[in-house]
Amino acid sequence: MNARISIIYGVYAILIKFAIDWFETQKLKAELINQTQASELALLRSQVNPHFLFNTLNNIYSLVYKKSEDAPAAVMKLSAIMRYMLYDATTDQVALDKEIEYLQSFIELQKLRLKEPDFVSLEIKGAVNGHTIAPMLLIPFVENAFKHGSKTVSNPGIKINLFIEEEQIRFEVSNYHKANTILQKDDAGGIGLQNINRRLQLLYPNKHSLEIREDMDTYSIQLILENL
Repeated sequence: MNARISIIYGVYAILIKFAIDWFETQKLKAELINQTQASELALLRSQVNPHFLFNTLNNIYSLVYKKSEDAPAAVMKLSAIMRYMLYDATTDQVALDKEIEYLQSFIELQKLRLKEPDFVSLEIKGAVNGHTIAPMLLIPFVENAFKHGSKTVSNPGIKINLFIEEEQIRFEVSNYHKANTILQKDDAGGIGLQNINRRLQLLYPNKHSLEIREDMDTYSIQLILENL
């Protein structure tokens, strides 16, 4: 009888040991996954097109050379963008109003290269306060519209809409495009569709939808983020 009890206790001890080891292994796996995802997100987030910075500096130089009254404002916008990218965008989430400010500064600097001041329309509806978002998540779609959009169309050539609701935001970008151009990886390191989809999968699993439409002359995206 004592031998049977000893065997039972021994079996229980082994099972408990296996359970503890299994939980420890699962915990380690979870930690490794989190670390890997964090590193991957940092890499994906860092892949910002350097052409934007160089082009902006050239445009600002041109404004300064011409002694334009727009030069100081352009310098301030570039400074705000760099501050956001270097400091605010290093966190997993930022206040939505910060992301919008970054988006607006980016658009204003891009418009320095355009002849028509009303070529870009930006509409924001809803209460911004209280919402957060992954930093630099919206900018690739706008960057793509400027890069591949046709500049020889009637205004507005690029339409950007952001609709903010209690538990979701809807972001829409549309532009007239050149033939055979889609959102893809830039040769110099720009952000492509694969990068964006990977970030969305990591940051908003089962809480996002991305719809892309392309016809003969227009290209549009609709991104929905839920439970914000």
